[in-house]
Amino acid sequence: MKIALFADYHGGDRVWPLLEEALEDQRLDLIVFAGDILDSAEREAEWQKVRSTGKAPRKPKAESEQDGVIDELVYREFFINLTGFGVPIVFVPGHLDAPTARLNETVKGFTNAHNVQEKSFEMAGYTFIGWGGAVGPVDTDYEFYCSKERAFKKRLSSGFDRDPARTILLVHTPPISMVDLDPAVNDHVGAKVINEVIEKHQPAFCFCGHAHGTPGQDSIGPTVVVNPGPMFRGRYALINTEQHRVLFPTPLKV
Repeated sequence: MKIALFADYHGGDRVWPLLEEALEDQRLDLIVFAGDILDSAEREAEWQKVRSTGKAPRKPKAESEQDGVIDELVYREFFINLTGFGVPIVFVPGHLDAPTARLNETVKGFTNAHNVQEKSFEMAGYTFIGWGGAVGPVDTDYEFYCSKERAFKKRLSSGFDRDPARTILLVHTPPISMVDLDPAVNDHVGAKVINEVIEKHQPAFCFCGHAHGTPGQDSIGPTVVVNPGPMFRGRYALINTEQHRVLFPTPLKV
């Protein structure tokens, strides 16, 4: 199975014509996206505040109807472009894709897009499971999307009911590894709980995003961990699951 892996779109609509040309002859079977369709400075600032202080976010302020409409338009444009490649799409929400109910409602119109946080997806003998958002000190799905470590681990581990060697784990936040550095905050942003899940269940692959500074691959035991880098900067990865081969094409000049 040949997969194109993306993460962290952040409203980067300039990538589409370049991506269409780059993937024209790839004969893909599947597109996988590891979260963060939206780009929200306010949500990101609130997440960083909670991450640094460990305190719950401020009480949500009333959201204008216009904000919701804009989010839905971005979601719709994103999936219109992805479905244009003519293959199924597997994804999880990012921490900026909040509230996730809005994303899920928009995706209902795209029958070939599958949120594996909601339901696992099977293709070519592989089972895709996942959980999106950030891993942190609170459970929230308004200003941004985040799960506490214990809740994250419980939700994610419940999906490993098939052969681990034929299971692919899709998360937004990376495990602690060589692919979890984010220069925007000059810090590693991986979550130990994801390492624990990987070490226990040993899936074939773990696909992730969130950390913009260290696209590439790493290994945790037999599991191949892949962070394609931010889509809005023209980065992506191509994976051949049967050969366990990962390629990182030259970034598109967006």
